Amino acid sequence: MRSAFYRAEGGLYQPLQPATAPWTRKHTNGTSVGGLLTREIERAPSDAPMRLARVTIELARAVPLAPTEARARIMRDGRRQQLVSAELLVDGECYATAVGLRVDETEGPYEDPGHHNFPVPEDAPRVAVTSVLGEGHPMQTRRVLGARDQPGPGAYWTTFNADLVSGEVASATVRAVMSCDIAAGVANGASRDWSFPNIDLSVYFARTPAGDWILTEADNDQFGEGYGQINSVLSDASGRFGYAHQTLLYSKAN
Repeated sequence: MRSAFYRAEGGLYQPLQPATAPWTRKHTNGTSVGGLLTREIERAPSDAPMRLARVTIELARAVPLAPTEARARIMRDGRRQQLVSAELLVDGECYATAVGLRVDETEGPYEDPGHHNFPVPEDAPRVAVTSVLGEGHPMQTRRVLGARDQPGPGAYWTTFNADLVSGEVASATVRAVMSCDIAAGVANGASRDWSFPNIDLSVYFARTPAGDWILTEADNDQFGEGYGQINSVLSDASGRFGYAHQTLLYSKAN
């Protein structure tokens, strides 16, 4: 049986070991939080099939590693678009929120997504983004650009060896959101003298991704004003499907 980030139990989501934050066992990691919020948005009812076009996640507070309630509310409902908000609560207190834009599944003009110049996952070096996220990890990565502690852009493939919610196959869009959450740790150019949590994540989908592997190409902007940005291009085996943006908040490390 596959491992999971959460187990659904009594109307709540019980975080499991893969959901644990790397810096403390008291909190949930951002990868899990973003995935659960996106899943909740996609589960909102609609009169016709909808695709997720954009999701923005606010990560201003750490979510406790505790039974979590996920709630969604339709903010605007139209024939061709729908705006949905979601929140995660622990003991009735809200810790993380998201807003998702869904659009109807109709045809539009076609543009070739273009192909990246990186090795496909099967040919990529088996070098993980961190020593933890290697082969067989619930969130498995293979770095194809950049190196640890090396400033500048970075790129990596991600696949998942665990369910987001036990016994349930996560959608490709949910997995894409989870994949690019760690981009700040790959492309950030700050030295070890700084801490730099990302306090939000916005993902824009130009099309629905496909396949088990997601490629994130990330670069950073930081100009000495206490915050910065990570900007990422997202691809699958067929080419580009979207973009991700994160705000980093810098502070001197203790």
